[in-house]
Amino acid sequence: MPKSSNDTLSPEIIKILKIFGFGSLLLVFLLSFFNERRADNTGEGTTVMRMTAPDHLYFKNVRAAYYDREGREDAKMTIYRFGKRVQEAETPLLNLSILVNTLKDEAYIYIEPTPEEFPIKIRWTAKDGSQSGELNFDNGDKFAHFAFVEELYPLVLANHDFEWWIGAEWKPILQDEKERDAIRITCVDYFKLINKPK
Repeated sequence: MPKSSNDTLSPEIIKILKIFGFGSLLLVFLLSFFNERRADNTGEGTTVMRMTAPDHLYFKNVRAAYYDREGREDAKMTIYRFGKRVQEAETPLLNLSILVNTLKDEAYIYIEPTPEEFPIKIRWTAKDGSQSGELNFDNGDKFAHFAFVEELYPLVLANHDFEWWIGAEWKPILQDEKERDAIRITCVDYFKLINKPK
């Protein structure tokens, strides 16, 4: 049986397909020279909050014993709060918690103020009065908490005086050595957990 003329492509159609095919390949080839962004094929990701297996194992087996642990099945995370932290005081409190997300191999540090009132405005002054400044925190995501802790931690290490603007007045915080130790130890453990020693 002879084939009908509808089964074959006409020479004009073949010519158009060749032009578009070669044109597309040429366009992709040319655009590849101008692509500045490179793919990250390492599997590591770009987050600064990534845990390595040895650091996570060390925290879980050695340091976690010093923390109160709360499992959050709804978020698939475990929250660690320093066991010797001050939990009740007449002055406002500023505590930290470490959240471990084993599904993403990440750890986050969060601020837990008491009372939970945002924004937080903290004024710090050096013991000799030579330096002073303010820290402001409006709450936010894991990166905002991390950035605030990175600012607060060196000031706590330097043993500065702190006041919190709350209830339309400045109230002293972090006066007790136990409060400062809770922040200092939590920060040390957290930065070791994400392999970023301070």
